[in-house]
This record gives sequence, C-alpha cells and structure tokens, in this order.
Amino acid sequence: MSLQFDFFQVDPKPIPSQIPGFEEAHGSATWPPSTSTYIWDDRGGLLVDTLITLPEAGRLASWVKGHSGPLTNVYITHPHGDHLLGLPAILDAYPDARAVALADSIEDMRGQTDHAFLEVWGSFFPGQLTDRPVIPDPLVGTEIGIGDASAQLVPVGGSDTVHSSVVFVPELGLAVPGDVVYNRVHMWMYQSTPESRAEWLRALDAVQTIGATTLIAGHRHPQAPDDDANRQIDESRQYILDFEAALAASTTPQELVARMEAAYPEFGNPYTLWLAAYTLMS
Repeated sequence: MSLQFDFFQVDPKPIPSQIPGFEEAHGSATWPPSTSTYIWDDRGGLLVDTLITLPEAGRLASWVKGHSGPLTNVYITHPHGDHLLGLPAILDAYPDARAVALADSIEDMRGQTDHAFLEVWGSFFPGQLTDRPVIPDPLVGTEIGIGDASAQLVPVGGSDTVHSSVVFVPELGLAVPGDVVYNRVHMWMYQSTPESRAEWLRALDAVQTIGATTLIAGHRHPQAPDDDANRQIDESRQYILDFEAALAASTTPQELVARMEAAYPEFGNPYTLWLAAYTLMS
C-alpha cells in the first residue's frame, strides 16, 4: 500500500477565563481546536503530536487503530504541553512505538512536564491530565522512517515557542508544522515580543521554502476551507504583521482586540487573542 495520511481533530475545550469581559462578549473561554496527524503504509506509521488530555488522547489512540499499518513512531513537533501530554495514553496503547523529538527541544519538554508547569496545565484541565508524563527520546539526525518511506524533520527556530519543527513528507507533498502555521485560528501571541514575532516570520519563510502543497496545522478551525499550504502560510504571516501594526496603533487591550477581530472575523478561538492583548497591554 502506498503512503497515506489522515488527521484527528478535537474541538475547542472550555477553560477558566482570566480576562474581564470576555465571557460577556463571546461566552466560555476555550483552548483552541487541535490536531494530530497520522502518516502510514502497510509496514509502519508515524503519529505527529498527541494532544493534551487523557480522554482525547485515548480517543486518538483508538482512531489510530482504525487505520492499517502498525504505529511505529511518535514525533512531537515542539515543547508545548498541549501537543505532548497525551503521549502516555498513546504509548499505553502502542507499547512498541518509539516516541522521539529533536534533541534541542527535549530540555524545554522537561520544563513543560515539571511539577510547577503541570499545576498550571491542570488548572486549565482539572482531573484530565496524566500524572506520569513521558518525555520523548532525542532523535539522532533529521529523518524518521514511515514503513518503506521516510519524513524529513525540519527545525525552524522560534514560532509561538522555541525549538519548533516541521514534519515534511516529500512523497505526499505534506507538511505538519505543529504551531508554526495556524489555519483560521487566532495565533498565540501571548507574551510575544517584537523579536519573537520576527523570528516567527522567519520560521514561516522556512516552511514555505519546503515546498509542501498540503499542510495540517496544529491548530485548525473545524470549518477551515482547505489545507492548502501556501494559503495557510500566507495568512499566518499576514496575521503576525497585522497584529504588530494593531499593537502599535492601539492604546488599550480593547482597542487591539477590536482591530484584530474586525480584520479576522472568521477566525476561531478569540480567547487566544484577548489573552495576548490583555497580557501585552495591561
């Protein structure tokens, strides 16, 4: 069987709001919709990212079982808990699978799973997270097997966090970029700086040079129009530029929110935008 791919998506999840006025404007605060991508042939499969809560990671593991090809490798694209903390549930279901990440990202993944950080994640998702987080092994090199094929792992630097990477499968023209590219979801500008936003723009340029035609974003609107790689990269780049301009032109968080919501009325998970605005301007 030739190489194939599919993705598993979870809807936004309610979280406690920290921002005054948000619930009156939009209802419950939510964590953004998230994806995991499975790539496989008859001889092996690669799962990219593992979601965050135990219930959704359990559903992800069952979903993977519905595809042919044994899961042999799990790859975590970057050190954020919402892509990493579901890993124990996957390895429970697939004890022979190997979990890996690029070596440079491992130390920051340890930080995401220390006691203090797990308490922060647990305040968002009480009673839903693992109490035995797993850290991937450092991968030697920048290639990983998928049955008879392989994927290239492309480090791109900082995006919404440090040590971001992209999985590229040339045979499929497929890129899976974790949080480097978003698909019609407000981007994570929380605690960003001019320097980090400039680095993110450089990361987007690096993704575009890969030449993928299809891209499955880590945070994807459930009603996204398509998974065209260039559209998503261009929109993500423009969002960062518009956020930079709106931030410079605004004197209050409410002003920044209003400018961005007017520019991106169809984008999902507005709480991400509000959290960034109130953090950067309060």
